[in-house]
Amino acid sequence: MSRSSIESFARPGRSPGRTPLPYREDPMGHEPALSCYCGIKAPCWISWSPSNPGRRYNACLNAPSAGGGCGYFRWHDPPSNPFVLQFLLGLRGATRRLEDRDGE
Repeated sequence: MSRSSIESFARPGRSPGRTPLPYREDPMGHEPALSCYCGIKAPCWISWSPSNPGRRYNACLNAPSAGGGCGYFRWHDPPSNPFVLQFLLGLRGATRRLEDRDGE
């Protein structure tokens, strides 16, 4: 997983890793459990990168940006079709504009 996919939605005033929409499920609540190469449960995250908005993936819990982790990465969902991709990017943009307007 690239660092840019983690921080793709980070902007001034936003912390990296903040999603534009709240999670509806616990990242560690998925079953069956998938283990990374470190042997620990790999959480299920949601990508908000421009090429994969809303697409869930499993990745090593140990942060690769801190020099740790084993590099485990697996997509949970198939790629979105072009219509859904553009729709989700539009929703993400609208959410950001509302947050900026409301000072969040």
